[in-house]
Amino acid sequence: MTATVYGTGTLHAVAVDARPCPTDPVPDLVVHEYERGFRADLTASREAVSGVRALTRRVRSMHGTDLAESAELVVSELMGNAVRASDSREAVPLVVEVHAAQPGIEVIVHDTVPGQPNRGEAALDSAEAESGRGLGILDALTDRWSVEPSTEPSFTKMIRCLVSRAE
Repeated sequence: MTATVYGTGTLHAVAVDARPCPTDPVPDLVVHEYERGFRADLTASREAVSGVRALTRRVRSMHGTDLAESAELVVSELMGNAVRASDSREAVPLVVEVHAAQPGIEVIVHDTVPGQPNRGEAALDSAEAESGRGLGILDALTDRWSVEPSTEPSFTKMIRCLVSRAE
């Protein structure tokens, strides 16, 4: 169980989640937490990606939304796609921003991969496909998403998504 306390020490939210949140420092992961979310500057690694996923779960629990699985999957998909599209011999820097927004959770991932993401041909329900579903997943789990020039120095683009309840 994780309890989140902020402000004057009043308990505002309690999230029951059996998965651990990172408490120890993670190499190559710098996190700036804000009242409604966080920003993570990282070099992609198993530990850093796991830490960002845990932080995404906390945004959901702090603000009472039940969009955890979708937001977490979107974050994982965008980070994984950036790693797969990068030179495998180089470290992969990313900036991930996740925050509560009306009416859901906004996810923004800045990467250094040039160009637009490519839409794969794999069906979302394909049991054989090992890749090619990323943009289909974004279509299915988000209200909207866009690819824009990054506002961060040294990054090429950002993918901005809104995960919210379907009305």
